[in-house]
Amino acid sequence: MWIQESIERSSKLKDHFKVNDVDVFIKDPLPDHVDAAFIFEYVSTRIPFFLLGNIEVIYVGVFPEMVERDINAFFEDGAIYVTNDQDDEMDMIEDIVHEISHAVEQRVGDLIYADGSLQREFTAKRKRLSNLMSKKYNVPSDFEFNIEYDKDIDNFLFKDVGYDALGQMVRNIFLSAYSVTSISEYWAIGFEEMFLGDPQKIKSMCPVLFNRLALSIKELKE
Repeated sequence: MWIQESIERSSKLKDHFKVNDVDVFIKDPLPDHVDAAFIFEYVSTRIPFFLLGNIEVIYVGVFPEMVERDINAFFEDGAIYVTNDQDDEMDMIEDIVHEISHAVEQRVGDLIYADGSLQREFTAKRKRLSNLMSKKYNVPSDFEFNIEYDKDIDNFLFKDVGYDALGQMVRNIFLSAYSVTSISEYWAIGFEEMFLGDPQKIKSMCPVLFNRLALSIKELKE
């Protein structure tokens, strides 16, 4: 099995690292200019250990799911899978932290979503953005209220509008163009900003999101 083979290979080639107590195995090599030790030490210092409770292992390499879904990373069954095709250290750090956010979301989803406040904040922002985009684009009819991932909405944002144009429109509404994609990505981008960026930016622009992040961190710390 490739997982066992990668573990054995990693032990021989020193491609085994740690993020706090989580094992990291590099199945396929990173580019020469990317410093793996720096990446995993950086993530360890930025992300509190108690947020990694349902992450058992991190694998780095080429995986069929990534090719099929055209993604850089994913979290599944207690494991984070992240591509080895990285531009630089921060590119990979962001991928890992993004997937940690989804692992946290899985643990405390009720706390994040149960009262509906985050959904209301997200849909209000989608409505503002829809009003802006409708002047130039044919916005999908369910854009304002369909908060889950939807391939048609994703394609509309990525292909029809384009992230460069979208990035200009979302200023002072969303934290980034990608956070528009779904409620789950809205959470994930907020998580990234909390630990890799400016928490005050979340607090001022997305106060409910900031509150849900703070409550989730407090819940998992206790």
